[in-house]
Amino acid sequence: MDKNLKIAVIGLGLIGGSILKSLKNKQYELIAIARREETIQKAKEQKLADVYSTDLSVIKSADIIFICTPINKIKTMIDNVIDHADANAIITDVASLKSFVMEYVDNLQKPIKFIGGHPMAGTEYKGIDSALDDLYIEAKWVLTPSKNTNKQDIGILTNIINNTGAKAVVADAKQHDSAVALISHMPLFLSQALYSYVNNYPDRDVKELALKLAASGFRDSTRLAATNVELAQDMITNNIQNVLNASNGLKDSLTSLEDLLSVDKEKFFELIADIAKSRMNMYTEDGKNKLL
Repeated sequence: MDKNLKIAVIGLGLIGGSILKSLKNKQYELIAIARREETIQKAKEQKLADVYSTDLSVIKSADIIFICTPINKIKTMIDNVIDHADANAIITDVASLKSFVMEYVDNLQKPIKFIGGHPMAGTEYKGIDSALDDLYIEAKWVLTPSKNTNKQDIGILTNIINNTGAKAVVADAKQHDSAVALISHMPLFLSQALYSYVNNYPDRDVKELALKLAASGFRDSTRLAATNVELAQDMITNNIQNVLNASNGLKDSLTSLEDLLSVDKEKFFELIADIAKSRMNMYTEDGKNKLL
C-alpha cells in the first residue's frame, strides 16, 4: 500500500461517498469535498474523511484527486481542479463515458497527470446516504490513460483501486464506450422500454394483474429503469450512437429468434439451451464474473 497518500474526493454522492467508505482506515489521508454544507455535515457524522470542505482549494495538498461529479459537469470540474491542484497530483474521474473526457484532457494546453476512470458498480439510488463500504468489492474499475499517463501513475492508482476491493482494467476510451453501450447503457434503455410497455399496457385489468404478480424476474429486468434520471440522461445522450447501434443489434437478435421460433421450434430450443449454458458459465454461483 502507498502509505500516507492524500486522496481528495470531489462529489460525495453514491460513488464518491462509497470511495471514501471503502478507503477508510486504509492509512490514507482522506479529503472530502462537496458543494453543499449539508452533505459535508453528513460526511462528518459518518466520519468518512480527515478533512472536509466546500472549498476546492483544499485539494492543493492532494496526491490523488477523484472527480465524482455528474457527467455533464466533468469538463468544468477538470478546469477548476487544474486551477488548484499540485502539478504532480494524479487526477481521475468516475464518469461512465470516457471518450469525450479523454479527448478534452488530451487537448488541454496545460498537460495534466490524468487517468480516466469508471468503476463498474452502482445502484439505482443516489446521494451520500446511499453510499456503501462494499460497493466496489469484486467490481471492475476501468482505467483509460491519457497521452501524459505513465506506468508509475497507473500503478499508484491501481493500488488505491485494489484497496476499494475493485479490480483495475486498462482499456481504450472509445472501445470502453462501445462496450458499456452493450452491457450498461443499452440495457438501461431496454429496462426503461420494458417497464414502460408493461406499465402502459392497453388492457388495464391484465396490466394490474401483471404488476401485482411481478416478482424477481420483472424486478431484476427493470431495476435499471429506476436509475438516477440525471445519470441516465447523461449516459444515453452522450453515448447515443453506440446505444442506438446496440439497440438495433438487439432488435435484429430478437427478430432472428422470432423467425427461428416460427419456422423451426426444435432449433429454437437448442439455441436457447446453448444461450442458457453460456450465461450460466459466465458467472460463479455467487454472481462473480469468471472472465476476470
